[in-house]
Amino acid sequence: MNAVRTAENERSAAPPPAPKAGKKGATRARIIERAIPLFSEFGYDKITMESIAKAAGISRANIYLHFSAKAELVAAMLEQLSPAVVASYAELDRLDPSDVVGVRRWVETNSRLWIERRHQLETLEHALAVEPLVSDRWYRTLSDAADAMSRFLDRHSDGSHRRRVAKMAVLTMMMGFERTLYFTYVRNCGADESDTIDALAAQWTAVLTGATLARPSRSAGVLFSAQ
Repeated sequence: MNAVRTAENERSAAPPPAPKAGKKGATRARIIERAIPLFSEFGYDKITMESIAKAAGISRANIYLHFSAKAELVAAMLEQLSPAVVASYAELDRLDPSDVVGVRRWVETNSRLWIERRHQLETLEHALAVEPLVSDRWYRTLSDAADAMSRFLDRHSDGSHRRRVAKMAVLTMMMGFERTLYFTYVRNCGADESDTIDALAAQWTAVLTGATLARPSRSAGVLFSAQ
């Protein structure tokens, strides 16, 4: 009984969580939320921190307590997007590489996300062109996503040259994949959606089955199979 009372007293004596932390997080989230459509409508370069502060309903001084520059704001947006990106590629890794229908379904599902998150991803593309902080953070997200494809990478031993080649194969495929979806769904380049999905599914199938991982040896100039 004494032990129970002691535990209860300790809990009642513990300081309550600081409300400011929650309020700060909510303010940061609101700033990001209000900035994204501004970037999308007017362009990343034309929007100022002051205009973002006005849209978020806070003072110019207050916004700088949360973000020192637009690049930090977009990098924070990436922090929100990154777990979903990594989880998506981990889901792809769990598919049977020879399951062409399953791979195509995965591509189609991800293409839908580019429509749903159009403003966020358009903001990201604008910032990638001019902000090293943002491009470095996005590359780290894709690198983490490649590492999450453990079934694919575990065909090769840790630290081996072939494992590095395999990771680079999926990493470069991710880059091309993201750019294709950007031009198809954000920029509306006019490509046929079904044909695009078919092409991307075929490319991913080739990567996942190891068909694209043959490469010249640096020393002998011969090809090796990555499988």
